[in-house]
Amino acid sequence: MKIAIIGVGYVGLPLLIELSKKKYETFGFDINKKKISSLKKNISYITDASDKDIEVLNKNNLFYKFNNKLNECNYIIICLPTPLKKNAPDISFIHSAFDNIKPYLKKNQTIILESTVYPGATREIFFKNLSKKFKLGENFFLGFSPERINPGQNNNSKSKIKIFDTTKIISGYSKKCLKKVNYFYKKLFKKIYVCESLEIAELTKLFENSFRSVNIGLVNELKMMCSKVNINFHNIISAASTKPFGFKRFDPGPGLGGHCIPIDPLFITWFAKKNNFDTKFIKLANKINKDTTDWVIEKVKSDILKKNYNILLLGVAYKKNINDVRESPALRIINQLKKIKNVSLNYNDPYVESIIINKKKIYSKKLIYNKLKQYNSILILSDHDFYKYDLIFKYSKKIFDTRGVYKDVKSSKIINI
Repeated sequence: MKIAIIGVGYVGLPLLIELSKKKYETFGFDINKKKISSLKKNISYITDASDKDIEVLNKNNLFYKFNNKLNECNYIIICLPTPLKKNAPDISFIHSAFDNIKPYLKKNQTIILESTVYPGATREIFFKNLSKKFKLGENFFLGFSPERINPGQNNNSKSKIKIFDTTKIISGYSKKCLKKVNYFYKKLFKKIYVCESLEIAELTKLFENSFRSVNIGLVNELKMMCSKVNINFHNIISAASTKPFGFKRFDPGPGLGGHCIPIDPLFITWFAKKNNFDTKFIKLANKINKDTTDWVIEKVKSDILKKNYNILLLGVAYKKNINDVRESPALRIINQLKKIKNVSLNYNDPYVESIIINKKKIYSKKLIYNKLKQYNSILILSDHDFYKYDLIFKYSKKIFDTRGVYKDVKSSKIINI
C-alpha cells in the first residue's frame, strides 16, 4: 500500500510516523510550509513525536503542495482541524484540501476522513463531487474513522497508550467501502469496531468528548461548592474511585482546553439546533466549565491586596506533558490577570516556549526553584511530570493548586482551587 496523510498535525503526524515505522510507503502533505521544513530537518513541533521519531520519515515524501504522488496512493487519510466559527463547525479546511486533491484522484482509491465532523458531514463533503467522476462504492471508496489520540502519552506519562492499542472505530459509505477501510486499519490496530453508518461513527466521536465535558463540568461544580465549605474535593474523588462499578474518575482543573472537549460538544449543540432540539445538559456543562476558569481568576485576584504583586504560572498547555495551548484556560487566566495594574506576571512551561496574549508574545521564564520566594504566589495550571513539586513546595510562599498536585499536603501555603 501507498498512503497519503493530508494534514500532519497533532493527529496526522503520529499516524504518519507509525505507518513509516511499519515500512509502508507514506506521503505527508500540509500547506504549512514551516511544518514541512521542520520535518525535513528532523525537528518535531508536537510533544507526542520526538526529533528521533521524525528520523523514520522519508523526507522526499513530505510536501506543502499537492502533486502527482497522490495519484500513486491507494489510501488518502484526511486529518485536518475542524474548529468552531461563530458557534458553527468550520469544515473549510477539509473542503479546501478536497478541492485541491480532486485533480489527482483515480479509480480504486480510498479516502478516509479522520477529522471531527457533525453527523452527515462526510456525505455532504465528498459524495456529490466524487459521484461526478466515479461510481462511489464501486470504483472509488469512502470512509470515516474518528481519531482517538490521547495527547501527552509519550512524555513520561505513567499510563502510556500507544496509538494502535486503542480500538479503532470505522465506517464506510457502502459495504464495499467498509471492506476497504477495514482492510487498511486491521493491519494497524489491534481491535476494530465497525459502525453501521458514517453518521453513527461521526456522532460517536462527538459523544465521547461530550461525555467527558459533562462529567468534568460536574466535578468542577462540586469542587467550587466544596471550596465554600472547606472540604477537600480531591479526597472525595479518591474515595469514590474505590467503587468498582457505576463510577468513572474525572478530575477537576482550571477549565477546559484542547481541540476536542471544549469544541466537540458544541458540534452536537449546533447539529441539534438544526434539527429542532435543545441540548440543555451539554450547554450547561460548557457554561460551568467556562465559569470554573473565571472562578480560578477571582480566587487569585482575592489574594492580590498589595502593590507589586508577583505571580508565576506553571504550565500553560491545556493538559500535562504536551505543548498544545489550543483553547487552554491558562490563556484566559493570563489575559485577565495582566489587566490588573499592580501585578507582575510570568509563566513557565517546559513545552511551550512562547504564547500570544493580546497580539503580544510572552516567553516562558526559566524556572529556578530556589528563587521562587521572589513571587507572592505560584499558580499551577498544568501538572507536567517535568516539575519537581517537592522543591516548588519548599521554596514557594503560596501555591494555588488547580490540579490537586498537593491534595494530600496539609499546609497553610497550599490553596486548592
